Amino acid sequence: MKNKLLLLFTAFLLSTSGLFAQGNGELKSMFKTDFNFTGLGFAYEIPLSKKWSVDLSAGIGASANVDDSYRGRWDIAKSPSTYFKSEFKYNYNVQKRFKKGKNTINNSSNYLALQTKYITPRLSKDTSLYAFPAHNVLATEIHWGLQRSLGGNWLFNFHAGLGVAKDFDLGGIKSLTNLYLALGLKLSYIIF
Repeated sequence: MKNKLLLLFTAFLLSTSGLFAQGNGELKSMFKTDFNFTGLGFAYEIPLSKKWSVDLSAGIGASANVDDSYRGRWDIAKSPSTYFKSEFKYNYNVQKRFKKGKNTINNSSNYLALQTKYITPRLSKDTSLYAFPAHNVLATEIHWGLQRSLGGNWLFNFHAGLGVAKDFDLGGIKSLTNLYLALGLKLSYIIF
């Protein structure tokens, strides 16, 4: 019985050692919640190599359309939608930060990214005359960003770049694609 307990304790220490050995210049997997001005969701960041990672997320956020009459508005107050997002990140300075003795805990680094975000129509069925028309929209952007650990399990993330939004509900001649300035600011809490 003692041998089994010792074996289980050793296996536990080995399996959790990656959680406590952060800040070594290597990217780590993280399951987290995201909070920003346009919604909230869950995300899983997975390292693909020493500098590349992918951040996959889903949640509830702002509705969107690319209709000229609304000038590409994004609206969350009256009509939230679901979203699905993937972000491929090139974390170009994580090893440099580690060598300089800077914080690399929780994948703290600067990065370049390609992000795609699919936004569904609104969750509620508001059919009033003045309802914001929420459509199926695919937003693709290229941005520069930074991710920093705020201590404990909290992360801060900021990005800026350019994006293109395609509205799938405006077919034919009215089909629209708009260029937009991509700015993002979010807080994340790492669950594990």
